[in-house]
Amino acid sequence: MHIPGLHEVKPPSPEPPVPQRISTVVYDPFVQPPAAQSIVNTTVRPIKAHNALSDECLDKWVAKGLWGEPCRHSMVQDTQIDLVYVWVNGSDTLHQEARKELLAATHYKTKEARFREHDELRYSLRAARNATASWPNSTWHIITADVPEPSANYSASGQKRRLGLVPQWLDIACAYQGADNGQPPIRLQHDAQLFHLTGKPGAALRPADAEDWLTKILPSFNSHAVESQLPHLDPEIVSESIVALNDDQFMLLSLPPSAFHTTLYGQVFRVDSSLLVAGDPSGSADGGGEWRSLGWSAHLLNERFGMRKRPYMHHNARALSLPLLHELSLAFGSYFAATPLSQFRGSHNVADELEVNTIFMATQYVIERHREALLWSWIVAKWGGASGMIDREQKERMWRELGGGEGNSTLTLGKADRTTADDVEMNMLMAGLQPPRSFDEERQADTAYTWVSMDGYSPLFRTLPEKIVLDHTQCIGAQAEPAWDMFLRLLRDNPSCGDNIISSLIHSSRSGLDVFLPGASQTSASASDPLPFEPIILPLELPTRAPALPRNPRTFAVRLLMRYAYVLGDSPTIFMPLKSIMQGERGLKTADAQKSVALLCINDDLKDGDQKAANQMLKTWFQKRWPEKLQCES
Repeated sequence: MHIPGLHEVKPPSPEPPVPQRISTVVYDPFVQPPAAQSIVNTTVRPIKAHNALSDECLDKWVAKGLWGEPCRHSMVQDTQIDLVYVWVNGSDTLHQEARKELLAATHYKTKEARFREHDELRYSLRAARNATASWPNSTWHIITADVPEPSANYSASGQKRRLGLVPQWLDIACAYQGADNGQPPIRLQHDAQLFHLTGKPGAALRPADAEDWLTKILPSFNSHAVESQLPHLDPEIVSESIVALNDDQFMLLSLPPSAFHTTLYGQVFRVDSSLLVAGDPSGSADGGGEWRSLGWSAHLLNERFGMRKRPYMHHNARALSLPLLHELSLAFGSYFAATPLSQFRGSHNVADELEVNTIFMATQYVIERHREALLWSWIVAKWGGASGMIDREQKERMWRELGGGEGNSTLTLGKADRTTADDVEMNMLMAGLQPPRSFDEERQADTAYTWVSMDGYSPLFRTLPEKIVLDHTQCIGAQAEPAWDMFLRLLRDNPSCGDNIISSLIHSSRSGLDVFLPGASQTSASASDPLPFEPIILPLELPTRAPALPRNPRTFAVRLLMRYAYVLGDSPTIFMPLKSIMQGERGLKTADAQKSVALLCINDDLKDGDQKAANQMLKTWFQKRWPEKLQCES
């Protein structure tokens, strides 16, 4: 439901671009920002949509999992979502020259398929125009590569002038303003404008550090490096909620905003729970693909949150939160800064300086921070309380709350009886949102919420565990201990115990997370004493000694859980590896025949000699599927 005036209001943007033509090619000229402007802003950002909701409303929502009073009059609307494309035209002459020069200097070889251009972006945007027509106040952003201006001009301030690559079929001055027919504005941003230096939490970074770093990482021909800079998209220009795409990804059907984001349930992640990624710090996996970055990212997550295998993220349109992306880049700052040292994918294979996989980490970080919030709320805020200690008597009471009996050292439970999945559509309708399910799967894509963080955490990633076995001695323990120590132990030293505790507590009710929350009587502030919105986070790096308890633990816990709310969702999806012309033709016929497919990715893995035939095959299919031009398309 679109309520005018209630969505994010973006400030006026800078002046429209003034294209520059070199020979027959159009570029977007700009001045490279000075090093002092290329240092990350370390202020943790709020989620504005949550700040618009009262403490009373959020408490009822998180505790009970049902949308009603006192939330009826709160300002909730379909999420404002921007699309963010990462694109490069590897056929551009200046880009080719810069690429060849760096390859010769580094004696490195890379797949040309990484830079091949089949005119996919044009049709991906046409597809997005149709699929997102109902989205309110959206803007589309294209992150493109850039090259030095051949004349090597400098601005009056002495900064280098660069040329941003431009889709040659797009009138960028026209597209910048948006179209009269409601087509969103299309804005360009270039690599050299986006790269910002991050460091270990608490590190003091200087302009000289940024200057040295930029000389090592630019120019970049590595999509992992560019994606590692998505956290630095300007929040004054880009919406808090984004969908990140590559140009080879297409939305085939209409999709409501709730297929990717809602204020109630958070980001919608599409993961493959049958393909699990294990931590691998060795760097021995193929760096030319994504598995080295996946293994390294999983290893970093293991060190922070505990050892486990985590599901692979589907390679298609992906929902992300800009404030949480930014938080992730601060939490793992030194590793994000190391990623662009690989100017080509996999080119910098140095211990502790491997590439992170930003999309994978962004997904798993939210899931893990929500699990962390559950354990902190129950152990530290609820049971530790003001004293910060959990004595033997409290541990017995904790055991009974989990469902264990006196003298019983092992607790065995079956699958919890929860109504969360059944309540999604009702809650959305009560809040005035369009649900993600479809009644006509050939006109609107159907998205199922297969797991909602309102059910806690499941190591299965898809469903509540069928059987839970909890050992009192191993998980709760008999001796008194600081609540913070118990929290750290169950968070990362013994994550299976933490998982089983969360799964056991979910049995206490059919919806909501009330059992995890400290009681309202545990607050040390009066009801009229407001809780500051920021920072409603636990430390980016968890210390060995407990931080001070918030003055209103329950309200803090509620907003902490909301910050990291998420959904695991499914939409009909096709990932099509394009290995041959014959295989491509079969795949495109399959996409046409399966009328309910919502998302398609055509991944170029062709031999170099097949490019001309592939161009013709894809252009024919694209033109048949999306014949209507964008308004600012030549």
